[in-house]
Amino acid sequence: MDWMAAAGLGAVGGAVIEVLYVWSSLTAWQQARRKARAKKKGAKLPRLDEYLDPVADLLVAVTRLGLGAAACLLFRDQITGTMAAIAVGASAPALLRQVGTLRGLRPAPETAPQDGPPDRAREATP
Repeated sequence: MDWMAAAGLGAVGGAVIEVLYVWSSLTAWQQARRKARAKKKGAKLPRLDEYLDPVADLLVAVTRLGLGAAACLLFRDQITGTMAAIAVGASAPALLRQVGTLRGLRPAPETAPQDGPPDRAREATP
């Protein structure tokens, strides 16, 4: 996959997650308004800004799109299809966090060949 397509599809994956977040917040707001209306006719309805913070949400969305693009660029040689690229972009924060915590494999300790049965006391200690 070329780098422009990978970055674009990764950003699309990040955008899908952000749209789902906004939808979830709007649904919670809608339910809260319905509850308030059901209690009393003149009840104070919850405001939209109690459920969405436009400035913070926009910054998080831009960051998530960037992370989605970066993750797809990082893994573009392993990505073989459009849906895979969108999935990598959607999971970018968790995927990049996991990659950032990977540690190299430790080499196996070298042991001299033994004649006879293994020593049980040596097996019990790490």
